Amino acid sequence: MKTSKHPTKLFLPLLIFALCTVPQWAYAAGPAWESALQTIVDIMTGTTARLLSILAVVFFGILALFGRISWIRALQVALGISIVFGAASIVDMFAGN
Repeated sequence: MKTSKHPTKLFLPLLIFALCTVPQWAYAAGPAWESALQTIVDIMTGTTARLLSILAVVFFGILALFGRISWIRALQVALGISIVFGAASIVDMFAGN
């Protein structure tokens, strides 16, 4: 009998079949991803991110004021921060929600 050099070729389809046939596991997969992704969004748009963004704007503003970086770079930082915090509104606008 010839054995496969790659046991995952047999194991992976069996694992997928097993996960699809057990209803509790199949139904539990969706909300776990959603809650993990929502946690990431909350971290990136929460109070801590807001405070760090304020400090970044102040820091880059001071650097631009003293000529260490260009004003264009400081404005790019501010624009990037506004895109991060406005991302949900931007996506809702395109998705029609």
